[in-house]
Amino acid sequence: MVLMLALSILLWWVAITRAHRWRQSRSVFTLGTTIVFVCMAAHTTVNLRWVDRFVSDATGVPNSTSAVKYVIFLGICLGAALMIVALRVSRVDVQRRWVAPLSIGAFVAAVAAVVLFFSANAVPQAESGYQFDELYAHLPGYAEAAALVMGVAAILCTIITVVVLLGWDVSTPAGRGLAILTPGVAILSAYAWMRAGYVVAARAGWVEPSTRVFDLSSKLAVIGILLTTLGLMWASIEGAFSVRLQRRDFAELHAALVDGRWPGVARDSHVSAGAARRVEDRASEILDALSMQARRDGLPEHGDGDVSPEMIARWLRTGEAGRVSVSDLRPPADTESVRWVRSVGKAFATVSDADPEATRA
Repeated sequence: MVLMLALSILLWWVAITRAHRWRQSRSVFTLGTTIVFVCMAAHTTVNLRWVDRFVSDATGVPNSTSAVKYVIFLGICLGAALMIVALRVSRVDVQRRWVAPLSIGAFVAAVAAVVLFFSANAVPQAESGYQFDELYAHLPGYAEAAALVMGVAAILCTIITVVVLLGWDVSTPAGRGLAILTPGVAILSAYAWMRAGYVVAARAGWVEPSTRVFDLSSKLAVIGILLTTLGLMWASIEGAFSVRLQRRDFAELHAALVDGRWPGVARDSHVSAGAARRVEDRASEILDALSMQARRDGLPEHGDGDVSPEMIARWLRTGEAGRVSVSDLRPPADTESVRWVRSVGKAFATVSDADPEATRA
């Protein structure tokens, strides 16, 4: 109970962050992840015993929570399908053409599952969803609904596992996230295949009703959800740490050059801008301030091109330009602006540590 509540809270938090990210990017992949997390959060919430009972009492139909969970599960399948499209189709306009037909397909499957569920003979209200599965999941109507939902989930999770295995690249944060996500989705596919197989076999009378499949699959579901959540969040988690390190490298330079000397170059980052974009803005401010400082100091426009970040840092500290020119302050052609500013920022801090008395007159 406590674990399920904690997992539910975690998933709702992640769902809210993904929804905010989708509002910024409007990408199909982010839409898919948002739907997946919203539905996973809703599913774990409905699995809480008091929520389960509240839903059934509110609808007035015994065990109707299970039908609600089938619809939610198909929502997870819809999000997963959109993720597959985003991973396999490169053109954004083509990706977006898939949204409507996949949504219609998920809706039709959900209607079919609900119709099958409510076509079954009414049974007494179970104490929980787990007890419902144990006592009634193999009965006519209920079994067909569960087999439909779990079959769709099993096929999609298997496809996602194969697609990701063919396309990850552990040299990037997103690729490392996919490497974590893959075993999670593989575990979820095993969960779905086990449940679908058991329901079909029990409905056909090939096996006796048992709780063993539900005991094992419930544990697999928790592990799979945690790994999938971590995998989808990995790029954001790693990016947050990376951004913090980047800002730290040139924090002293920014404070001295932008805040202290040229506050007019400061930019107002858009409120919806991500952390990486805000770092880029701060780096651009430093480059603008360097240009302003160079003009005031009368640096030549071009030099010999053989100037290191340490020489630039020494000029900023002491005012002694040496061979530094305006063109030397710009990032080299093969270097990103943030990376260049970080190297100057680290050199600036090093000069200060090595020679505390080195101060511009």
